[in-house]
Amino acid sequence: MTVSENAVTEVTDGQTIDHRASASLVEEDGLAYPFADDVPDGAQTITIAPGILWARVPLPWSLDHINIYLFDEGDSWSVVDTGARCKDGFDAWQLIEDSVLDGKPIGRVIATHMHPDHLGLAGWLVEKWDASFWTTQAEYLLANTLWLSGLGEYPESEIQHLFKAGVDRSFEDKIRAAGYGNYKKGVHKLPEQYHRMEDGREFTLGGRQWRVVIGRGHSPEHACLQCLDEPLFISGDQVLPHITSNVSVYSREPMANPLAHWISTLDRMKEVGGNPLVLPSHGRVFFGLNERVDGIIKSHIIKLGRLHEWCMEPRTTVKTFRALYRRKIEGMEFYLALGEAIAHIHLLESLGLMERELKNDVYVFTACGTYKGNELLSDINKLSGIKMRGLNTFDT
Repeated sequence: MTVSENAVTEVTDGQTIDHRASASLVEEDGLAYPFADDVPDGAQTITIAPGILWARVPLPWSLDHINIYLFDEGDSWSVVDTGARCKDGFDAWQLIEDSVLDGKPIGRVIATHMHPDHLGLAGWLVEKWDASFWTTQAEYLLANTLWLSGLGEYPESEIQHLFKAGVDRSFEDKIRAAGYGNYKKGVHKLPEQYHRMEDGREFTLGGRQWRVVIGRGHSPEHACLQCLDEPLFISGDQVLPHITSNVSVYSREPMANPLAHWISTLDRMKEVGGNPLVLPSHGRVFFGLNERVDGIIKSHIIKLGRLHEWCMEPRTTVKTFRALYRRKIEGMEFYLALGEAIAHIHLLESLGLMERELKNDVYVFTACGTYKGNELLSDINKLSGIKMRGLNTFDT
C-alpha cells in the first residue's frame, strides 16, 4: 500500500510531524510497518513520537507480550495498559523503572479495557506510585465483579451454559475440578477509585489532545484513543495487525450479541480518518487502519457465511467448530472458541438467519433465510441498540 500524505500533519508550534521519518516502512499483507522489524525488548523502548515511548511487557501465555505506551508529562509519566499480574510482569516494570522512567513517577495509569493483560498490574502501579487510574465505567465495574467473584467453584449457571452449548456432560467433574475465578489470578487488587473515560471525552496526554473512541464486542466498553494533534491512534485490542480479538458470549449474559457490537464499532473506526499510525496492544505499530478494519470485518462475514451453510442441517454449538475453525481446538482455547461460536450464532439469529430449538436441554441451531454477505454490515447497523453515533458528530 502507499502511505497517505495525511500521515503528515502540522502542529500548532509550526513544526511538521512525519511519523514515517524515523525509519523505513516495511509493507506486508496490505499494511505498512515503520521501524522495519524492530520491536521493544526489555529496557529497550522505541520512540513513536517526541515524548511517546513504545515498550513491551511479557505475558505467560501463548500470546507472549502486550504493548504498553508511556507518555512523558514533564514531571511524571502516564502509561496505557500494564500487563498481567505475574513474575515476568513485575520484573518488566522494575526494568522500566530502572532504565526508562528517569527518576520520574508514574502519575496516571490508563487501561483500555478489563482483560488481565491490560489492567492486571494497574492496581499495583497505582498503589506504588499513588497514581490516578483511568478507564471506562463498564470495564471498571465488570473487572471488579470478576475479581470479587473469584470463589474457586463453578456457578451452576456457568455449567448449564456449557451443557446447553453441547459440551459433553461426562466432562462435568473435570470442569468443576478446574475451579472458577481464574481472572483474579492475573489481576492485582483493583484501585478503589477511578476516573471515568466516556465516548467522545477529550483530555491531554503527553502534551497532546486525545479523544476517547469506544469499541464494543471484545469487551463491553473498550477505550481507543485518537490523537487530535497528530495522526496517532491507540487501538488497544480493537484493531490488531495480525490477529483478531476474541468476541465471546458468556454465561453472565447468555443471550448477548457481541459480534454485532464488534463489527459495527469496527466499521465506526474508519471514521477516525487521516491514516494514523496505529498503536495496537499486540504486534507491531502500523499504518493502514481502514484496510485492517475491512479485513477483520470481511473475515467474520466469510465465517458467518460458512456457518450459515453448515447449519442447513441442525447443529449444536460445539458441532459448529468445523465450519468456524481451521485447526484443532484444545485446552483452554476450547472455552474461547465456544464463546466465539455462540457469538456468531447469535448474530445470525438476530438477523433472522438462524433458528434455535432446545432438545434434551441442548440448543440446536438450524439456518434459515438467505445469507447475503454484501448486505450484512448494513443489516447489523440497523439492529436496535447496535450502531453508535458517528465520530464526526463530536466536532459539531
